[in-house]
Amino acid sequence: MILSTHYTFSLFLLSILEKQPIIFLYSIFSLLPDIDIKFNEHRKITHTFLASLIIFLIFRNNLIFLAYFSHIFLDYLTYMPIPLLWPYKSKYCLRIIKTNGMTDKMLTFLFLLLFLINYFLLK
Repeated sequence: MILSTHYTFSLFLLSILEKQPIIFLYSIFSLLPDIDIKFNEHRKITHTFLASLIIFLIFRNNLIFLAYFSHIFLDYLTYMPIPLLWPYKSKYCLRIIKTNGMTDKMLTFLFLLLFLINYFLLK
């Protein structure tokens, strides 16, 4: 998924649970799993259940955990497998959405629209 899809999906999810501006900051955690790109290790340990658990244990915040995990969930829907159960070597994907494809880009706008409706109109 593209970064904007991850961020808008996270915003939408968090806005269901919380209607405070802090969700804009917490949603940045939905981008954190892709930090591994800097180390040429994309879709490795940062895209696992273990990494999600570590994020929860560090921050002790359900919204930060949800933002982080939302990234892993969306990447699971793509054609590129992720090691959900690391350290086991198996990788998983559902092969539903092509990263940077038309559906991916349309989801960005859908999630943004749903967020705006939920955050501003359904207070």
